[in-house]
Amino acid sequence: MAKKSKSKDKPRQRRERRFEPRTAASPTVVYAVGAIGAVAMGAGAWEQLAPLVREGGPEPLKAALYILAAGALLVGVAIWIGTSGEPALRVGDGGLAVEKSGLRRMPWYAVEQIQWREEAVRVSGKDDSGAEMAVVARLATQPFAAAWIVKEARERIPKVVDVPEDATLPEPLASAGETLPLDPPQVVGRRCAASGKIIAYEPEARVCPRCDRAYHKAHVPEACECGASLEGLRTAKAG
Repeated sequence: MAKKSKSKDKPRQRRERRFEPRTAASPTVVYAVGAIGAVAMGAGAWEQLAPLVREGGPEPLKAALYILAAGALLVGVAIWIGTSGEPALRVGDGGLAVEKSGLRRMPWYAVEQIQWREEAVRVSGKDDSGAEMAVVARLATQPFAAAWIVKEARERIPKVVDVPEDATLPEPLASAGETLPLDPPQVVGRRCAASGKIIAYEPEARVCPRCDRAYHKAHVPEACECGASLEGLRTAKAG
């Protein structure tokens, strides 16, 4: 008699990609300014401090301090222009998130519009607390984040995507960004998207796998507002 397998299919691990912003300045300019600054700092420091370690050596050049200060200034400028002031972005199963004074997230079901304007993907909607939120992924600083936002949105919430097919976006490479594990969505305390009933316990919730919209197990519709079929969740409810 064949043995029955006791293993069950594990649910897919939720994930998201983290994208660091690029600097808008030319890398060549950044490296050149930094190199000149470093050389000036070294020369100024040597002219200023070498007489202290050599007996009978010449007096320090009067300009040594100015050369040292100018070199430090150039290095600071290189660091400044080589660092983007934009926050890191996350794109994945949980929607979009911005790393700025903490982590602020916009779930897919709360995205209202995605546009392509001024060489940037612009997303408007609400965060998971219901407050207005906007996410901007510029082609110059966040090209792969912009590409992945459009790719994921077209698969999950195509009705709100207003991005032309010929937009100058790069390919959403599988190797782009840092892949991070994502915790399950918080459903306790949320209202059922169909009935408005508050979900008091996690086992009562059924979550749309495409947009993370939550439903009470007794009020799962045939299809989610995003268009995804919920027949599997209704079967689980009946069982």
